[in-house]
Amino acid sequence: MKKHPKAALISMLLFLFAVNAFAQTPLSVLENRLSKTWNLKMIEQNGKTTKPDQGLNDFVLILKQDHSSAQGLNPDGLIMGKWNVNEKEMMLTIKDESMKQDYKMKIVSLTLTELILEDATSVTPLKIYYQAK
Repeated sequence: MKKHPKAALISMLLFLFAVNAFAQTPLSVLENRLSKTWNLKMIEQNGKTTKPDQGLNDFVLILKQDHSSAQGLNPDGLIMGKWNVNEKEMMLTIKDESMKQDYKMKIVSLTLTELILEDATSVTPLKIYYQAK
C-alpha cells in the first residue's frame, strides 16, 4: 500500500513536534520563582546592613526562564550571562559571559516578592537582599 505524500509529511511533523516537546522540560517551581527581575534592596555583612545609595539604586538581577541572565545597573550597565540552580543544595550559579566567571550564591530565602542570597565564596558572610520588581 502506497502512502500519500501529505500523510507522510503530517506524520513527520507530528514526530518532530513530539521530540521537541520532550526536549523542552518544564521549569521547576524553584526555577519559576527565580525567573523575574530583582531589584537590590540591601546588603548585610558582619551584622551591618547597607541600603543602596543613589549609584546602586538601579542595580538589578534579571533571571529569565530560558536561563539567560543580566545583572548590573539598568539599563546601560547590564552584564549578560547564564544561570542555573542546584535545587538539592539551594545553590544559584550565575555565569558571567564577558568575564568567563561563575558566581555561586546560596539561596537563603525565596518568596514571591523577596530573594535573599548569600555569597558562597566570601570569607565573611555576605547576604544580598532583593525585592521583586
